[in-house]
Amino acid sequence: MIDIGRELQVAINTGSVVIGFEETKRALLAGTPKLVIIAANAPKWAKDDIEYYAKLAGIPIFVFPGSSIELGAAAKRPHKIMALAVIDPGQSEILKLTEHA
Repeated sequence: MIDIGRELQVAINTGSVVIGFEETKRALLAGTPKLVIIAANAPKWAKDDIEYYAKLAGIPIFVFPGSSIELGAAAKRPHKIMALAVIDPGQSEILKLTEHA
């Protein structure tokens, strides 16, 4: 199993990651993400919205096994993160999460 926090940091530093529900939804509408990560405690309406657009675009979703606070901490951000989209993984191996999505 890969270290999600470490790989997320590498993706943020060397690739392109969009953070936040609205930004993730916009990226899904454009079809640019390679992977979407959503917090396990995200509200049902948000999960349903993200899953709908991801399914239309054929983009895999990974449900982060922690809360939005823990996802924010994994991304080294001082706030909650409900959803994020990996546009370019950079040098990370984060796309291996799609095998578990």
